[in-house]
Amino acid sequence: MVLDFITLAHEERSAWIASLGEQKYRLQQIEEWIFKQGVLDYTQMANLPKPLRDTLAQQSVPVLSAKVVAARTDGGATKLAVELADTQVVEAVIMRYRHGLALCVSTQAGCKMGCAFCATAKGGFARNLSRHEMLAQLLLANAHLRAKGERVTHIVLMGMGEPLDNYEESLAFIRIAVGPLCSISARRISVSTCGLVPGIERLAGEGLPLTLTVSLNAADDELRQSLMPVAKAYPVNVVLAAMHRYAEVTKRRVTIEYVLIKGVNDRERHARELVQKIKGGNFHVNLIPYNPVANSSFESPLPASVRTFQEVLSGEGMAVTVRRGLGTTVQGACGQLRGNLQK
Repeated sequence: MVLDFITLAHEERSAWIASLGEQKYRLQQIEEWIFKQGVLDYTQMANLPKPLRDTLAQQSVPVLSAKVVAARTDGGATKLAVELADTQVVEAVIMRYRHGLALCVSTQAGCKMGCAFCATAKGGFARNLSRHEMLAQLLLANAHLRAKGERVTHIVLMGMGEPLDNYEESLAFIRIAVGPLCSISARRISVSTCGLVPGIERLAGEGLPLTLTVSLNAADDELRQSLMPVAKAYPVNVVLAAMHRYAEVTKRRVTIEYVLIKGVNDRERHARELVQKIKGGNFHVNLIPYNPVANSSFESPLPASVRTFQEVLSGEGMAVTVRRGLGTTVQGACGQLRGNLQK
């Protein structure tokens, strides 16, 4: 793997800048450009002397060993295909909301979980990502946004892969993101899981006010197992118990993601089953109309079905929203752009 700037420990960076005969404050300037301004080219770091910029560009370690190999935008979302040093390709999606710019970060190249509706699962699993490869996605996104004078304000670990299946590196990335280099509030970071209960319980004890998001997709064990193999190990009631504990320990409301699939889990009775399971919990339900994936028999739900499902939940006093359709024309479902590039 090519050595890059972001993989170096602070002490290594300090020794590196000293080896160039520069004062320590130059390192702070370089870090400011990279982590705050989204500048990944040493020659563009305007407050550095030109001889130093030239030296950095010619003989220093690269800022990143990752690069964007494809970018597609539909107005509300921009999907970046990021090639890593070993040529694995992962996806990062910039999503534009009224409250800011959220980056959906991949934590694995591929995924082991095998959810029936997921494009990533169809591509298989290659490996876990390192904390630095997750950080690279953030830095590349900020570099992409720099021309507009914007930067990422929120992070969602909801891209390719299962964050809690790569727990140590995912948490290490989060700690970098909330640290002084990136300065993103932990309250603006969400961790999405398909329901790995040990990981949920462990995350509750980390002392970070993160938003936990759990992909439930059915209140009935048999139906959920048909959609998500992980449900065979962690039944609905076990997952919900872990979610209740997380909300109690962290004092944070837990988000339930529910992908609505036509004729599968989008009927009124499914909504009423969900109400009975989650009533009384500190939960917010986010309904997600299914984003069609190639070679899948699943279809997007009818708008009327989505409305009915939402009305059943809201009528019972549930906090419920329908996710705005971002990224359909840029192959926004996790794994779609990567899959087409691999083809």
